[in-house]
Amino acid sequence: MSDPITQHEQLKSEQERITRELEKLEQDEAYKKAVIFKTDIQDVLAKHGKTEAELLQLFGHSAPKNTRKTPRQKGGKSQPLKRYTNIHTGDVVEARSLRKPKLQEWKEEYGEAEVKRWAVVIEDTASPSKTP
Repeated sequence: MSDPITQHEQLKSEQERITRELEKLEQDEAYKKAVIFKTDIQDVLAKHGKTEAELLQLFGHSAPKNTRKTPRQKGGKSQPLKRYTNIHTGDVVEARSLRKPKLQEWKEEYGEAEVKRWAVVIEDTASPSKTP
């Protein structure tokens, strides 16, 4: 951990840099216009007793909701589970895609086409087996 004096100096320097950036932004014409526009909108809303949500609704947009979205349902079919056996090392990895870290390593070392040849389907999701 750095000593407190060095940490204080670093933070002070960062604070000065941020202050300079804020001052520069506040002098920017586009920023000034945006602030004026926002203030004007807020004044109009207050004058008519309306909220930002009502304004958005008026123009056909729904107000942002703070509620959690419903969980996304899986669409389409998933990939079959495959067993990849590295013919050089004998290592075995089970995966539905080539995104597993070990498979990524093998792809870099041996090439994607080679790694794909090592795959054996062990669970086909297209035709699930049903036990009577």
